[in-house]
Amino acid sequence: MTGITKILSENKRYIFMLLGIALFLPPLSVIPQAAGEVNMCGTVCPRMFFIFSPKGIASGFIDNIGAAWFGSALVGLILVVTLFFGRLWCSHVCPIGGTSELISRGIHERVKINFSIINAPAFRYGYFIVFIAGAFLGIGSIACKFCNFRVIPFLAGAPFVPAYRTYLTTSMGIAGLATIGVSGFFAKGGRAYCNLLCPIGALDSLSNRLGLTFGKRMKVDKDKCIGCGECKKTCPTWSISVSEKAEIDQLSCMPCRICETKCPEGAISYGKLKA
Repeated sequence: MTGITKILSENKRYIFMLLGIALFLPPLSVIPQAAGEVNMCGTVCPRMFFIFSPKGIASGFIDNIGAAWFGSALVGLILVVTLFFGRLWCSHVCPIGGTSELISRGIHERVKINFSIINAPAFRYGYFIVFIAGAFLGIGSIACKFCNFRVIPFLAGAPFVPAYRTYLTTSMGIAGLATIGVSGFFAKGGRAYCNLLCPIGALDSLSNRLGLTFGKRMKVDKDKCIGCGECKKTCPTWSISVSEKAEIDQLSCMPCRICETKCPEGAISYGKLKA
């Protein structure tokens, strides 16, 4: 029993990720089915309320929240949890990011793309503005079709649903697969889409930043840190920089705690940044 307990403790994040995949994605789709859906589109979509017409913005926004009531409520819950405990949804539960990271782990590092040269916060919020502005330019539906919350459930359900297989062979489906392939499966760390292109991630990182003074976050003990850079090498969201000491960018960090396990000096931990 001790051995099993140790294995569960060391791999609890991955257990949560697999649980998130089982709950949200086909073939089980437990949570979507509870809301009357079969995947993460429609009522369960956590991004639909972002897409609204320039005519009647307020009313359109309210209508979208009503149409995607479950997804909207889920986003609200995610942001509240993040405020106090950090980005646990992104790091432990999100079926989209979890699938991307797990598949990426099975791909050889030599063929992966390193996106760490990109200033993630600047790119993320620039894209977020474009994503929102797209609705005013009439491309909201295109943004929806390129959504990884659509592509990955369709990919997971393709062996069971012929319509999903058909969609994935269309130009939109192929473009979606290319997006998740480049920014997910073949990205170093498997989280480039999460860190650069996900609007939920953009909102979530803001909530993470707002809760710094009272919430739990990944933190560095500067007295213990020797600046070796092991944490930087393993961070899937390239949120750690190292000069003399390691620094964690809370606009990109999610508490996956990989850096904590890799730090040879025990200088990184999860807790409140300020007393």
